[in-house]
Amino acid sequence: MFRNFKFFNIAKKLYNFLMNRHVIKFIRRVIHGKSLWQALLIGIITGFLIVAFNSSISWTFNHIQAFTLNNPQRIWILPLITTFGGLISGLLVFKFAPETRGSGIPYVKLCLANYGKLTRIRSIFVKFFAGLAAIGSGLSLGREGPSVQLGAGAGALVGKLFKATGFNKDKLIAAGAGSAIAATFNAPIAGTVFVLEELIHKFSYMILLPTMVAAVVASAIARECLGNNPAFNIIMTSADLNFKTIAVCLILGVLAGVLGVMFARTILITNKIYSLLNKIPNWLKPAIAGLIIGLIGVVIPQVMGSGNLTVESLLQGNIGLKLVLVIFIVKFFVTPICFGSGAAGGIFLPTLMLGAFLGYLTGGLGHFVGLTVNPIAFGAIGMAAFLSAVARTPITAVIMVFEMTGGYATILPIMLTAAIADVVAEKMAHRPIYSTLAIQQLKNEKRI
Repeated sequence: MFRNFKFFNIAKKLYNFLMNRHVIKFIRRVIHGKSLWQALLIGIITGFLIVAFNSSISWTFNHIQAFTLNNPQRIWILPLITTFGGLISGLLVFKFAPETRGSGIPYVKLCLANYGKLTRIRSIFVKFFAGLAAIGSGLSLGREGPSVQLGAGAGALVGKLFKATGFNKDKLIAAGAGSAIAATFNAPIAGTVFVLEELIHKFSYMILLPTMVAAVVASAIARECLGNNPAFNIIMTSADLNFKTIAVCLILGVLAGVLGVMFARTILITNKIYSLLNKIPNWLKPAIAGLIIGLIGVVIPQVMGSGNLTVESLLQGNIGLKLVLVIFIVKFFVTPICFGSGAAGGIFLPTLMLGAFLGYLTGGLGHFVGLTVNPIAFGAIGMAAFLSAVARTPITAVIMVFEMTGGYATILPIMLTAAIADVVAEKMAHRPIYSTLAIQQLKNEKRI
């Protein structure tokens, strides 16, 4: 009887909520308005755009790696290819669309704050091919930043088509950005949360709904074209929240917080160093970064590219602990070198890779102090923790990692460790990296 009474109360509250005149007005506006259909269109355009972008990068990167690294006689060609890729990316960005430099996420934030424009079709083409040249050739950059700018650009163009202005335009840009994340990582929930937590920094029903629709549509298209698989094809193991797990989570959370802040500050310092190199043309700087990563890649190829394949190899137990440490250190420094050059590419995926390697190292070293835990599970936990510290988006980090890995059994340790890392980053007075980069980009353009 109690259960029935409780159910009756819940049903009554739900009915009263749905019958509220404001809710009814909102639902009618959504159904009969343009937002829903615009969101559907954005999801379709972004879905196919991201599928083409990611597939092109994967095909190019895999063939370059196979052509050079699998044949000792051709391995010397690798630095030439990465240098050429950086050069092409630099020329496209700085000669045709300077707004496409770097990640793309900071610029989208600026556009939502009315400091930039996303309606140039040229920007979409430049970002696509400049990102393909840089990431596909092997620069240590992520594809998610360019993807976000591509999706936001699609949203802006749809808004221009429907003559949307002000807030109506912003919610279409946000929908495009969220759908790009959803299609890139097969993570529609994370894509939606990313928009609210990172791009607009508030909860808004008017932005939530079109973003959800666009994210689901884009993700469905990506799944249909590329397969309904997690972003990382690994066999996840559970991590029970016992004393040993909590102890390692505490250690990992602190390490991720400290090292995540150091990584973010290294990026900012590297950016300033590049800006001081006035005698070197901006379009040439990505080529220099390409040469550096190419020379390193001859010896340690695992540091090249976005790092998703390397993470899969790690979490499948195919990389020894000593090599894990070496890769982590090199990736930690080579990513800011590539990113600071201005080549079209982001830091999201490299950040996840660093977190995975840090988590694996922490889990592996736990054995030496009697805290026997599964390093593979802690690799996934480390991804969320490191991203949480760098971007200061713990909710996005948690949701994204368990969507990308299918690691629902590790959700509690992921939440705990990400929260600790975020607190540590806050105590170190670290601002969200993308907000800082947006301000830095605005200053470089002499607009404030």
